Amino acid sequence: MKSVTTLLILGFLAGASAPALAVATPEEAQRLTTLFQTYLGSEPGVVSVTPQGGGYAAKLDLTPLFAKVKDPTVSLSLSPLEWTLTDQGGGKWKVDQNQALTFAFGVKGQGETKGSIASVTSTGIFDEALGGLSTSSAELKTITADQTMTDSGTTTHINYAIDAITMQSAMQGSPDSADATSNYSYIGLKEMINVPASADGGTPAMDLVIASPSGKQDGAVKGLKLKAVSDLVTWLVAHQDPQAIIAEQAALKDKLRAALPLFTGLSGTTTMDDVTATSPFGQFAVKQFGFGAEMNGIVADGKLRETFSFSGLQVPQTLLPPWATGMVPEKFSLDVSVTDLDLAAPAALILDKLDLSKPDPLPKDLDQPLMQALMPKGSVTITLGPSEVLAKLYDLTAEGSMTAGLVAMPAGQALVRLMGLDETMAALQAAPPDIQQMSAGLLLVKGLGKAEADGSLSWKIEGTEAGVITVNGADVSKILGGGQ
Repeated sequence: MKSVTTLLILGFLAGASAPALAVATPEEAQRLTTLFQTYLGSEPGVVSVTPQGGGYAAKLDLTPLFAKVKDPTVSLSLSPLEWTLTDQGGGKWKVDQNQALTFAFGVKGQGETKGSIASVTSTGIFDEALGGLSTSSAELKTITADQTMTDSGTTTHINYAIDAITMQSAMQGSPDSADATSNYSYIGLKEMINVPASADGGTPAMDLVIASPSGKQDGAVKGLKLKAVSDLVTWLVAHQDPQAIIAEQAALKDKLRAALPLFTGLSGTTTMDDVTATSPFGQFAVKQFGFGAEMNGIVADGKLRETFSFSGLQVPQTLLPPWATGMVPEKFSLDVSVTDLDLAAPAALILDKLDLSKPDPLPKDLDQPLMQALMPKGSVTITLGPSEVLAKLYDLTAEGSMTAGLVAMPAGQALVRLMGLDETMAALQAAPPDIQQMSAGLLLVKGLGKAEADGSLSWKIEGTEAGVITVNGADVSKILGGGQ
C-alpha cells in the first residue's frame, strides 16, 4: 500500500496549509479539476476540486475507473483520497492530507488482500510547471493487511502489520527530465504466515513470524520523463477495453516511444534491522539485511547492478551439528552487475513488430533478432564486485569479471582469497563420512593456492573463449573437463 499511496501523491497532488493568496472561486476550482484530470482522464466522479474557505478541497475517487475493469473475477477498491489545496502563487500549491484509508484487491479463486491505514498525513508543494511534487513528506500509521493465496486447493494466510512509515521526497528539473530523491523509514514491521498442512498429509501445517523493528529505503531517479509517462498512464486509463487498445494500438505505440527511455538512471538501497524469523524449527535472526539496485533506463548503454548483504546471522542450535557451528556465515556480501546491454534496440524492435490484433502479438521468429539487438557485441560483461563470506573459521573474498554470450565460451578472470582453509578442513574431520569427502577437493584447491603474507591463500583464475582455464598459471582444463 505504501507504493500505491506514494504513486498517487507523486503523480497528482500534495499537501500542507498556508494563508491563501486569493479568494477561492468556482472558476479556479474547475481549472484545477481539468489540470488534475490530465493525469487520470476526465471520467466523471474521479477527480473533483471545489472551493473550501480560502482554499480548495480536492478528491480522487478511483471507484469509477475500477468499475470499468471487464474481468468479473477481479475486484479492486480504495477509499477516496482527499486533500486541501492552498495557492502559493506562481502555479505552486501547498496541499494537506489527513485521513484514514482502506483498500482491497483480489482475483477470485486465487487470492485477495484487504487492508487499512489508520492515519495518513502528508504535506508538500505541487508545482504546475513541473507537473509533480517539488517537495513532500508523509507519515502513515498503523498499517495492516490480510492476504489469502490459494494454490492447488491450499490456502495460505498472511497478515502484515507496520506501526508507522515516514516518507520524504524532492523533485526538480522539467516535465521532460526530472531528477527526484526519496527516503522512507518504517518501525514495527511484522509478517505472520500460516501455511496449512498439504492435502496429502506430506507436509504439516506451519506458522512463520517475520519481524523487524526498523528499517529504511533511499532511492533516486535521474532524467525521469514525467510528462510522457503521465500521458501514457492517462491513455491507458482511458482505454481499459482491450478492443479499444487494439483499435488504437498505433497511438499506444506513439505514447510508449515518447515515454522511452523512461529515465536515464534509477538507484535504491534498503536496510532492515534486527530481522527475526520464528518457525517450528526455532528462531533465525539477522542483525541487518541490505539490498541495493541500480540501472540505466531503456538506453543503448544498458547497465544492471544488484547488491545483497547480511550480518549477524544466527541459526537455531538444534539445526547445527557441533562440527558445523564455525562454518555458518556471520557476514555475507554480494555485488553483481551486467553491462554491454543495449536495451533501447530491443524495445524499438518490439514496438515496430508488435501487433495486438494477432493471436501472437509478436512474430515467432523474433527471438534471435531480439537477442542480437540486446547484445550488440555478441556477449555481455558480468562483473563480480568485491564480495565476501565471513565465518568464525574462514574469510573468503572474491572479485572478477567475465563475458558470456549465446555462442562463445565464457571468458574472464577472478581473484579469490581465503583465510582459514586449514581450520575448515580440520572441522570437517568431525563431519559425517559423506561430508568428509569434501576434504579431498579442498586439498586439491589448497595445492593450487598461492600463499600470501597475511597467511591467506589466493587463486587467480583465468578462462579463455577456447575453453582453457588456468589457476595461478596452472592449466586445470582437463581436470575440470574443459580445454581441447
